[in-house]
Amino acid sequence: MALAMILAALLLCFLIFRHHVGIPFLAMIAGVTVYDAFGASFAEAIHTWIPAIDTWIAQQVLYGLFVAIIPIVLYFRVGRSGLFGILRIVESAIFALMLTILLSGLAATIFNYDSMTVKLADWINGIKGILMVGGVIFAYVDVFFYRSGPSF
Repeated sequence: MALAMILAALLLCFLIFRHHVGIPFLAMIAGVTVYDAFGASFAEAIHTWIPAIDTWIAQQVLYGLFVAIIPIVLYFRVGRSGLFGILRIVESAIFALMLTILLSGLAATIFNYDSMTVKLADWINGIKGILMVGGVIFAYVDVFFYRSGPSF
């Protein structure tokens, strides 16, 4: 139930505010890549600098920062979406699904998963690759349709 609530809240937020999700989606993918490449060593460095912070906690905070917080802040900083109709709805749904998938491990440490949430997480993880490719395509389309102002 926890993942369904996270997914519903994110989707509702993305549908109501109607901002570009292209740039935040690409930032989310970059965050995953940066965390996979440097997250463990950066968390270890934080633990070395501040021994009171456990390495596991530093890793969870860095993952949340790179994958969720920075892309969501970017989402609220960009303008309205250039996509319209069903394309905007599909793009918002893919972004919400991907963010939910990527946060499912972090959410598992916070919430207790029931059987419905475990089934939902397994189903979503099964289509993760398809969603990632679809999201990247929609992100690029959204970036190409971005209008920052009058062009002369």
